[in-house]
Amino acid sequence: MEKKYIPLANYFEVASQQEITLSFNELENIMGQSLPNAAYLNKSWWKKTKPPLSHYLSWTNAGYYVIEVKLGTSVTFSRTQMKSSENDTSNNEEKPSAYIIRGIEASDARSFIHLQEEIFQQTDFMYNAPNESDLTVQQLRKNLAYWKQLKNRTILLCVLNGIFAGYAVIHGYKQSKVKHIASIRLAVKQEYQQKGIGSALMKAVENWAKQHDISRLELSVMEHNKIALHLFSKLGFQQEGIRQNAIKLNDYTYVNEYSLSKMI
Repeated sequence: MEKKYIPLANYFEVASQQEITLSFNELENIMGQSLPNAAYLNKSWWKKTKPPLSHYLSWTNAGYYVIEVKLGTSVTFSRTQMKSSENDTSNNEEKPSAYIIRGIEASDARSFIHLQEEIFQQTDFMYNAPNESDLTVQQLRKNLAYWKQLKNRTILLCVLNGIFAGYAVIHGYKQSKVKHIASIRLAVKQEYQQKGIGSALMKAVENWAKQHDISRLELSVMEHNKIALHLFSKLGFQQEGIRQNAIKLNDYTYVNEYSLSKMI
């Protein structure tokens, strides 16, 4: 299977729905890559199940098969048999959504900026107010290329059923004495909170950090962000200090900021 289809394979591996319909845009969000022209032009591309092509393994390995294709619009996948763990589930019980966490690609730049702005508009727990960030697609793509050279910075994206639901920014340092440290920024869209996405993103952060010789994670949380403080405490982060009146909110009130860290 080509590398570009691995995120799609990971998605179907964790999917539990009997039938899934994904738009072409959602499929590309999961992959972090564009689908080939053949996928837009030929229904037969989706129906192929024989070598030399191998893209179909990303869904057939998980027991899914294509049952309907609307070219340029959507594809519907169906599983011939339910997973054994689902057989005990009531038909009236809502099936959980499937999500994957993957590293950002240059093609994600515009979507990531849009995701950030959506979150800035939903909460005052972020440093940026709505419409305050001046990050451009070109600048982000340039940053990503530079980060690949540094090898200690990235953005992990959570893609839930083809929709960007949250992210974690990992920012390592260039100086040799602090290259073992990375600062973390975590954000999840309001409608997808309390679903385990924050914990899953932080687990992925730790795995990525260990693979890149990072042994200390640092982050800051505003004192009134009780949900985040509870999450990081549960994940083993320790409070190291308090920055008094570090944040001025939109109503001109000041709040403290907690500095947290974790050794991994």
